[in-house]
Amino acid sequence: MRRAGARPLTPPAGIAALAALAALAALAACRDTASGLPDAAAPADADDWPYPPPRTDVAERIGSPDTLEIATWNIENFPADMSTPRYVADLITSLDLDVLVVEEIASETAWRELLERLREHDGILSTHTYSATSYQKIGVIYRASMVTPGAPKLLFPTDAYAFPRPPLSLPIIVDDHVHPSLQLELIGVHLKAGIAADDGLRRQRAVEALDAYLRAQVDGGGEDEVIVAGDYNEVVTTATGQTNLAAFLGAPERYTMRSRPLAQLGEISFVPSGRMLDHITTTAGLTAEFAAARVVVPHLNTTYSGYLTYISDHLPVILVTPL
Repeated sequence: MRRAGARPLTPPAGIAALAALAALAALAACRDTASGLPDAAAPADADDWPYPPPRTDVAERIGSPDTLEIATWNIENFPADMSTPRYVADLITSLDLDVLVVEEIASETAWRELLERLREHDGILSTHTYSATSYQKIGVIYRASMVTPGAPKLLFPTDAYAFPRPPLSLPIIVDDHVHPSLQLELIGVHLKAGIAADDGLRRQRAVEALDAYLRAQVDGGGEDEVIVAGDYNEVVTTATGQTNLAAFLGAPERYTMRSRPLAQLGEISFVPSGRMLDHITTTAGLTAEFAAARVVVPHLNTTYSGYLTYISDHLPVILVTPL
């Protein structure tokens, strides 16, 4: 089910361009001269169509057969470059992640390429658009042999003030056929960006709306095992941020913001500002299942050459819990 043998690798800087025919004879050693990132080289055979398998050795592996990894990752106006889908597929495979909520998918064509490159994953993309031709969509990528998705749903699709991008709700069943299965609701969010007072108020209204939705659902006997993951565009280390996130932070009997302890220790997820803006919150229904969970933020910007230019200015935030 998982690819074994992944090892840490810091991609070296790009080498001089090789002629196209010569490159075909030495694909395994080739490097992308435009970005300095590793080429997704593999022996050419029938299994390579339409793309070669993703690499498994470009980042330190986080996943394991005995853990569930759920990540949020803003892939910054994806794709930044025509090679970005290849690099992202390499990273997801090397990190060995089971479920990802991704933000800022700005090309459905690149999204389809990413899923075609990922040999073990499938995905679901939000139907929301800003206009007929403009969008930054939320998506969910999941390990197909382990995760069974239900019907996706957009939440608050008419509340553009609180949600410029409607949250994407997706029920999933996690079952690796070895450990006990887990059924939960995954809600992907990408809240209003910006540092103006009104931007913060819009984030506050969004969290309050999510809280009301979850309270009504849980108290009404509905799904009580819920994860809200995504780019909150808000910090938890300032008084203003805590006010804007108060509906979650102020109800510890209902919610646990799993990323908060790392943020308080100085961890970051948005590299340009050196702040933690991406978060994962779980409801009380998951307290027992996630009792031993931890959050990991791999600093790919320091270990993967060209990351900020060709992939994202955000780092993935990964919740790891024993199955």
